[in-house]
Amino acid sequence: MNETLKTLLSRRSIRKFTDQSVCQSTLSLVLAAGCAAPSACNARPVRFVVLDKLQMKKLAGALDQKEPFLQGQWAVAVCADLRNYSLGTAWMEDCSAAMENMQIACCALGLGSLWFGVYRRAAKEGAVRSCLKMPDGVEVLGIAVMGYAAEEKEPHDATPDESVIRRGVWSD
Repeated sequence: MNETLKTLLSRRSIRKFTDQSVCQSTLSLVLAAGCAAPSACNARPVRFVVLDKLQMKKLAGALDQKEPFLQGQWAVAVCADLRNYSLGTAWMEDCSAAMENMQIACCALGLGSLWFGVYRRAAKEGAVRSCLKMPDGVEVLGIAVMGYAAEEKEPHDATPDESVIRRGVWSD
């Protein structure tokens, strides 16, 4: 099977990380993958806030789901600067593409990662916005938490799940 497809099928949400550090150059590759994501009309509203271990620990103190932030080596908040942005909700696709690119890059680089959803999640959004000092007009879609995985998960099956596929038109 093609290596790219193997990576896509192997990417799983990891919530437990080892204490092995992740070097800055590896983080830079993950960020480059995020920056390479497509953007509607090439508007490029996506911004990244990189958190180191100290900043992650502070954020963990404000969240119920602390462990990934206490164990991971880096976290990257994927945000959209909507000040002077005129494309409605297209920023969500832009941020999602950037987040997914980073998740796949982590897997390709031998890291585990977690997509920690933030946008419109009442239990998380206020705490994240406060900790990251987010200005009005900037939204946080989610946070990519990364590090070396302390858990193993089986890759997804290479056979499509036919129960979720419709062909031509919707059918029940």
